[in-house]
Amino acid sequence: MRLQPEHMEPKTEEHILVCLSAAPSNEKIVSTAAKMASALQARFTALYVQTGKNMDGTDKEKLDEHIRYAEELGAEIVMTHGESVPVQIAEYARLSNVTEIVIGQSNARRNHFFSKSSLTEKLIEIVPEIDIHIIPDVIKTGKYYKKPFTWYAQRPSARDCLLTVFIFAVCTLIGLWFQKLNFTDTNIVTIYILGVLLTSIVTDGYLCSVAGSFLSVFLFCFFLTEPRMSFQTYTVGYPVTFLIMLISSVLTGALAAKLKAHAKISAQLAFRTQILFDTDRQLQKAKGKKEILDVTCTQLVRLLNRNLTAYVVENGTLSEGQFFTGETQDTGDLLTAKEQEIARWVYENRQRAGATTHHFPNAKCLYLAIRSGDHVYGVIGIPVRKESLDSFEYSILISVINECALAMENSQNAIEKEQNAVLAKNEQLRADLLRAISHDLRTPLCSISGNADMLLNSGDRLDETTRQQIYTDIYDDSEWLIGVVENLLSITRLNDGRLKFKFSDQLLDEVIAESLRHINRKHDAYKITVDCEELILARMDVRLIIQVLVNLIDNAIKYTPPGSVICIRGSKQEGMAQLRVEDNGAGIADEMKPHIFEMFYTGKTTVADSHRSLGLGLALCHSIIEAHEGTLQLTDNKPHGCIFTFTLPLSEVTLNE
Repeated sequence: MRLQPEHMEPKTEEHILVCLSAAPSNEKIVSTAAKMASALQARFTALYVQTGKNMDGTDKEKLDEHIRYAEELGAEIVMTHGESVPVQIAEYARLSNVTEIVIGQSNARRNHFFSKSSLTEKLIEIVPEIDIHIIPDVIKTGKYYKKPFTWYAQRPSARDCLLTVFIFAVCTLIGLWFQKLNFTDTNIVTIYILGVLLTSIVTDGYLCSVAGSFLSVFLFCFFLTEPRMSFQTYTVGYPVTFLIMLISSVLTGALAAKLKAHAKISAQLAFRTQILFDTDRQLQKAKGKKEILDVTCTQLVRLLNRNLTAYVVENGTLSEGQFFTGETQDTGDLLTAKEQEIARWVYENRQRAGATTHHFPNAKCLYLAIRSGDHVYGVIGIPVRKESLDSFEYSILISVINECALAMENSQNAIEKEQNAVLAKNEQLRADLLRAISHDLRTPLCSISGNADMLLNSGDRLDETTRQQIYTDIYDDSEWLIGVVENLLSITRLNDGRLKFKFSDQLLDEVIAESLRHINRKHDAYKITVDCEELILARMDVRLIIQVLVNLIDNAIKYTPPGSVICIRGSKQEGMAQLRVEDNGAGIADEMKPHIFEMFYTGKTTVADSHRSLGLGLALCHSIIEAHEGTLQLTDNKPHGCIFTFTLPLSEVTLNE
């Protein structure tokens, strides 16, 4: 146990790193690291370092099993590449704040003084500040020996063999030409070394470059040394030249092939990183589950270069499968009833199934759930071909699917939040409406009830003037109630989409005249003037526009003292029919103007009569004008007062000659 100095703060977060390999006992090492991470409540990461060396099929399968096993135990899978495994492990450990490293110790020992240090010895030397736990890499059933110079050669293709022969044939011709020009043998040797480099670049694997090294020595000895067309030589130093040439060619070819392998790995890493970056960027812009699924599957087709099937959850059930096609067109039967049944099983059981798994291994696709926690948003099916997914591709695939699940979860949360906001707003509107009705309708109802009771019980004892005043009060209160109920019914129908519009072409002056006939009798105390241009034909629902004008004129009457001037103007402005209701009252305060068209907003303005407004009239007017594709605005009337201006679309007049 390592003691920390008193002045140092204790570590706040543990991070366990386990190193992956193809060794049979690596599963035991991963299990031990997982137990440590669970006991310490630590972050758990499994790291594999690619060195560019090819692995045979058995080792590759073992490595894939260990990666999947680490993932099942909750490890975060990380893959990197480099020439030196301990250097890569140490670099990642420092950058990721690793506190404990768990690694296996093979049974290999130094054979002599010049033997290389083991991986664990180098790691301890590079990162002495990190605790390293060495687990014996030995199993009871036997020992796993790794040959120090195992060379898994890729069998060259006919194309690579022909390229190799062609390159060295050209090198030989150039060498013969150089001899005619009396160039030294050193120049000719460099030509063959250049041929080895070119072979390493244009062919796959190591075999062609190594074979080219031997072929260059053979061709140089056979065609370019005296006596020609034989492997004998008159010069004493030529065997040494051949040996040095062979060693140089082999080393050059091996280094070039190794650099090419590392460049290929780097290109793959860059491409896959770009896929992740593009996926994250596009998912942030995507809206809705289907668009998110389209973005995800398109990116996976780019990554894997194979066709995909995808299913999205809609209303609690899995939808019909969608097919996404890559460059290859071998679609196959990927959307059969059997395959879709497996996809539904994955959705219901929230775990992967299909090819390469224990559930439905005979399926044509590997099915993975798009899930976040216990919630499944969809299923993706990936056809499994002869070249199965390697561990790195699988880890990138899981990362993309997790990004998709997170995006779908965010989209679902946004929809639910919006729905909750709408419900909350509706509840608030309903509460405001009930409160306004219960409070503000009480006054006119009580007035009507009291006046009617007075007429019933004491009507014969009242003089004619008093009775007429009572009749007038009952009429005014009932008219006010009728106007409120009319506005309330109209705005609820408009908000629910049940209000049917009947558009027709109407003359503005006739609409204004009709609206004035609906104004209550109190307008006699006001001077109402009309100034309308002739023959202005507008497209409107005449019943609703009359209601808008009535509300605006009544609003002016309510909030201005008797004797005020109310002017109604009609004109053409910028290709629209414009109506203005002007008054010269006290006006509206600036702090009230932004809320004047909000439902149930009444402000603090004193009403001329005893009735409080419910705040529905202007909100209804605004909604009706918007439905007519017009605008309703409030401006100040100089020197005092208000102007309500709304626009309507002009009608097109067709003349039949």
